[in-house]
Amino acid sequence: MPGSVRFRYTATQRLTDSDREALWQLYQRTFDAERSAFTASVAKANEILRFYDAHSGALVGMTLVRAWAHEHEGRKVRILWTGAVCIEPAYRGQNAVQQSGLWRLARERLRHPFTQVWWFWDTFSFKSYLMCPRNLAQYTPKRGEAAGPWEQRLLDQLCRSQAGAAYDERAKVLRSTGKKLRPGVADLPSDHPDVHAQFFLQQNPGHAEGDRLPVLVPLNAKNVVAIVKASVRRAARRRRKVGEQIATAK
Repeated sequence: MPGSVRFRYTATQRLTDSDREALWQLYQRTFDAERSAFTASVAKANEILRFYDAHSGALVGMTLVRAWAHEHEGRKVRILWTGAVCIEPAYRGQNAVQQSGLWRLARERLRHPFTQVWWFWDTFSFKSYLMCPRNLAQYTPKRGEAAGPWEQRLLDQLCRSQAGAAYDERAKVLRSTGKKLRPGVADLPSDHPDVHAQFFLQQNPGHAEGDRLPVLVPLNAKNVVAIVKASVRRAARRRRKVGEQIATAK
């Protein structure tokens, strides 16, 4: 069984050549993309979030992060963007993403205590999208719930400014720019039983070719509480599973 996970945020300008090579090796195990696409994605970020095996120190995951001030229809907000999220399969389900996200939000709140923070990201992985219904109370797009008009206009504006012509505003997806998931990483069968996976498929039918579904999440108290509750439940399930494995091994 893999060890626990620790995380570290690093400013992109502090990455060494060996850091970048290690990140590229991790990245290409998940994404089918040219090295130039990876380099461009790193250049877009302010920070790199890296996940390590707490015992061996091995690099097991990464996320690109960028934060900026934004104004939409007279309201000043903060945007937290994440991209290129990848964690080795054996290390998923340990609340690493949730814990690191809450830590980064706390830092944002300390620096900008009176400004609303929104998390903006996109994905061609239904597994990434399922993080929303499994951890959050409010997000868009959401099955059975239309986006608020202001929130949808904010999402449209962010997509246009960050993706340009790749944003198909009618379909509400970012069209492929050549990058996609490698086969086997997050294959989505048409008969998948999860209703939220089916919703993702309906919203983003071209995900296998690299089309991405943009997502917007208010990082408010309601969502923080939802994340904490989901993390507690997940940790309890993991402890039970470990206990059962130990009992079986005896």
